[in-house]
Amino acid sequence: MSNPAGKYDAPGNLIIGEGVKVVGHLMVPGMAVINGTLEGGLQAGELLVGPQGSLSGQVSVRTADVHGRTYDTLSASEFLCVRSTGVVSGKAHYGEIEIEKGGVIQGSIGPVSAQEAPAGAAAMAALGHDTDAA
Repeated sequence: MSNPAGKYDAPGNLIIGEGVKVVGHLMVPGMAVINGTLEGGLQAGELLVGPQGSLSGQVSVRTADVHGRTYDTLSASEFLCVRSTGVVSGKAHYGEIEIEKGGVIQGSIGPVSAQEAPAGAAAMAALGHDTDAA
């Protein structure tokens, strides 16, 4: 029997499925996959917002891959990718950025400042990630 969650179904990862709504602040040491709705905050190593996914609140991750929608503040200290179906509304901070044709950013956008980077590194260290292995 195959595992429909595939590579994301591993210890330390979180999957919010289509039709599921979660309200609150989550700390995910690995990857957070949002195919449903998350309202609140998120700290994670990696973020994948699926085409039907919606995320609102304060988000701090190393890498973000956005196929759906994010609202409020998204900070991706290493890499932010907004796919052709993705919409980022609010504030977006990034280490590096890629926006596919059709991807939308509404609001303010800019690189992660030197002051923000250490806080992100400290948060990831608190989650058990080795920030020196970059």
